[in-house]
Amino acid sequence: MSETISNQLPAVPSDLTPGWLGFKLGHRIKSIENTRNIWGTGSKLFYTITYEEESSSERPTHVCVKGVFDPRMIEAQPWTVSLAQREADFFSKIAPTLKSMVFPKGWWSSTSYKQGITVMEDLTQSGCTFAPEVASYSVEKVKNGVQQLAGLHAQYWGQNQDGHPWIWNNYDPAMTFMCSFWDEIVRVPGRPQIPKYLMDGTRCNAALKRYYAERNPRFRTLLHGDTHIGNVYFTADERIGFLDWSAFHFGSCFHDIVYHMTAMLSVEDRRAHEMEILDHYLETLHRLGGPRFDRHNDPEVMIEYRRSFMTNVIWLIVPDGLQSPERVAVLCERTVAAYDDHKVLDIILNAAERE
Repeated sequence: MSETISNQLPAVPSDLTPGWLGFKLGHRIKSIENTRNIWGTGSKLFYTITYEEESSSERPTHVCVKGVFDPRMIEAQPWTVSLAQREADFFSKIAPTLKSMVFPKGWWSSTSYKQGITVMEDLTQSGCTFAPEVASYSVEKVKNGVQQLAGLHAQYWGQNQDGHPWIWNNYDPAMTFMCSFWDEIVRVPGRPQIPKYLMDGTRCNAALKRYYAERNPRFRTLLHGDTHIGNVYFTADERIGFLDWSAFHFGSCFHDIVYHMTAMLSVEDRRAHEMEILDHYLETLHRLGGPRFDRHNDPEVMIEYRRSFMTNVIWLIVPDGLQSPERVAVLCERTVAAYDDHKVLDIILNAAERE
């Protein structure tokens, strides 16, 4: 990933000039107006474009340019660059091939040694809306979400990193590192209260390690990887789309499903309808070209499904500042309820009962 003069990518907002953007989009641009910004580990800069001349070809007038535009952040948190690079890779290498999933339209993307840039549609201009910090949604809405995920999963079913060596697993190491601070994080004053059995960092980390090591290869596919409420949007026709493609990797299909379901549904609705949602996912997966699974007569399906709730571990130990306290509190409550209902640690550690 060498950076040359011809491939230099903007490092700060002032580098995003009409000339640079016009060259990448293939049209001469008269001017651009920066209308708003959303700053974070991956910042989003929004622009309205005025072109030099009219054209009959498709081109955007409102774009979101995503990348890392703060050199101080790169110096303090260099891992943010890899996230921007990963998302740019998604839009250049995977998005053009996806057939049955809703995600933002990408206009251009590329990576360099120290940056990843994606120019995508400004979803607000297409009538899309976004989830608030705390919310719960209907069963039908979540069924649409798992239907979108089935489209991704079916297309990459049974594949792995051997066939796509550039898709390295950046998710498991990140989670393993964050969970290494378990005991001190869960005891920080003001953190959500969790049951005693989830205060045991040694046991919880053992379960996480075994979950990663023992995922059933029968259910392996390409994952979005981070399907929580903050990474979805709603189209004008009420479908769910998925944002933030910086964590895609190969893993168990149920990772995406249970993570999405737990975040989007109230505890009561998840308890009452999760099998209905799971069945909808399995049926859609098969309809779109994936395998047929029968959760009633194939015990491995439900074992893998229940084990996959370990994915929600992030809401128990997410460091302060990465998500709002309000969102952490609600999603921690939903995660604990799912752990209790499915005896997640016990099924992973083969324990007869909680310690």
